[in-house]
Amino acid sequence: MQKAPSGVVTLPAWMNRPVKKLYITRSGGQYRPDDVALAFALSLRFDDSADAIRGLARRLVDKVCLEHQPNLKRMAREPDDAKVFDAAIKIVNRVCDLLDIGPGTSFVRNGGDDGSDAEAA
Repeated sequence: MQKAPSGVVTLPAWMNRPVKKLYITRSGGQYRPDDVALAFALSLRFDDSADAIRGLARRLVDKVCLEHQPNLKRMAREPDDAKVFDAAIKIVNRVCDLLDIGPGTSFVRNGGDDGSDAEAA
């Protein structure tokens, strides 16, 4: 007598363990800080517009942890374009430093020069 396949798949043991959070907050969020930083970096790279960043911040407010929601709401309402760009770049750089991504380098809009070599030229 042969056994019929049941269609049940046994997962490997490492997939059954609980996921270890890299970033612990008082309130959970759907998106982790690295997801938010990636979204802002892509928006800065492809759209390079303060309105696009404000819209992204508005869309992300409900998806991040409660601790970061007031800052994103403030960024979405900020009328000054320069402050919006500075806040988005600061988010990207802070998360990259936290995760040791490109240590010693900073993200600049559209891959442009950040002005640090201006005196050398």
